[in-house]
Amino acid sequence: MTNPLSDPEFVAGLRPVPSGLDGSAPSWPAADLVGMCPDASPVSVDLAAATRPVLLVFLTTDCDGCDHFWTRLADPPPGVDPVVVTKGPDAVAPSDVAALAVDLPHVPVVMSDAAWSDYRVTGYPFLVLVEPGTRRILGESVGFGWSDVDALLATSATDGRRDRPGSPGPGDTGNR
Repeated sequence: MTNPLSDPEFVAGLRPVPSGLDGSAPSWPAADLVGMCPDASPVSVDLAAATRPVLLVFLTTDCDGCDHFWTRLADPPPGVDPVVVTKGPDAVAPSDVAALAVDLPHVPVVMSDAAWSDYRVTGYPFLVLVEPGTRRILGESVGFGWSDVDALLATSATDGRRDRPGSPGPGDTGNR
């Protein structure tokens, strides 16, 4: 498996997240997800009805860095409800998404171009953690590896901070 950071097209797709200028999570509310399942049936995710934090995982089918997330989501982190979000059927083949999602029977998969626009996602894998019931975005991060999921969950759980994992704190240069 090739390291996605060695792929110039992948790296070119990574952009700073247009969130709060101070590194905080965005102030806009999370949007409900509306799209289709890989089997072409309509699907929606009502974030206001969530009872646990929702981890939105924006993935694609032809990304080496995404493969790890597709695999790891078969055993999601405790205490959160993951949802995989791919581009819509005009951008990615539903059969390709279905092949990757076959091992995720308890993880909703939403194919939706609108979700990528609503969350201002410009690269992948990308993670967004949403507070249950409120639609408040607790944090977001580019997902270079599963450790970014762990960091996002840990950062969002500690003292109610809404910082993005990896964003500089007091006295931190932001280098990892």
